[in-house]
Amino acid sequence: MKRRGRGKKENGLIIEYRELGTISIDELCQAVITDIKALKDIYGISYVKSAKLRLPVTNEYGEHRDVYHPAGRKMLRMDTHHFRPSCKDYEL
Repeated sequence: MKRRGRGKKENGLIIEYRELGTISIDELCQAVITDIKALKDIYGISYVKSAKLRLPVTNEYGEHRDVYHPAGRKMLRMDTHHFRPSCKDYEL
């Protein structure tokens, strides 16, 4: 992988969705689920750490669209809404 930022080497795998063009969020969800299942079933990947998903948000015509929090401020980053008890990290 190429180097990014301050000498940090980027590790991992990039899945490209560029060829799909402008798609609905529901179709993207199905594509991501399909690809993650393939990583598990075909490539034997069981765990990931500090995963990121970058979404270039657009309208139906492919024009850039800003994302706003319900409180009114512009959002650039969102923490996951998925809940996982921290006790799962400390299996004995």
